[in-house]
Amino acid sequence: MSSKVLFGVAAALALASFLTVRGEVARADLAQRSAGPAAPVVVAAHDLLAGAVIGPADVRLAQIPVVYLPPHAVTSTAAAIGKVSASTILGGELLVDARLGTSRLAVSVTPGDVVVTVGFASVPDGVTTADRVDAYATFAGARPYTTVVGEDLRIISIGTADRSAGETATLPVTLEVDPETARELLQAAAAGTLGLAVRATATASPSPSATPVPGTTAPPG
Repeated sequence: MSSKVLFGVAAALALASFLTVRGEVARADLAQRSAGPAAPVVVAAHDLLAGAVIGPADVRLAQIPVVYLPPHAVTSTAAAIGKVSASTILGGELLVDARLGTSRLAVSVTPGDVVVTVGFASVPDGVTTADRVDAYATFAGARPYTTVVGEDLRIISIGTADRSAGETATLPVTLEVDPETARELLQAAAAGTLGLAVRATATASPSPSATPVPGTTAPPG
């Protein structure tokens, strides 16, 4: 008698579970039908850093209702592979054309700006691509002086100094600048010595006038 009761209870629980699952499936199916047909879309298989070149293991296909498909969504993995992420993309995030590019630099540089790599003799310890910097040029001679050649600049990458050059070694730093600042930086690198200064969160722009080194005066004009 006890066995029959237990069997009956187990059968009732099994039936209740079956009905619950079937109800959930039916509701999910109804929700999907109400949202309309689904379409393929490419999503990030894991977090992608800005500037990362996308490979086959970095993306996967998913299905979402067409009504939720964002404009210019990437719908095939072939269209994403080989592209470069313009900014950080989180795992599971849908890929759109506006977030991808064909060049590491083109997708991250403000239109109208240029990218230039210049050697700096003086770079603060611990500086990273998250910092904003000012560039100074020091010119030697009978009346040496220092002047500002770039303000509030964005660092794209920091290279490695060539130690074989001894004391004259410089650290190559790649910066995003406007064309005029690029010209000034390259001219200053050819004629003088460059140094970087890291800006605080709210640092006023330095004076563009030349600043003489101690014991000297700035050149006239």
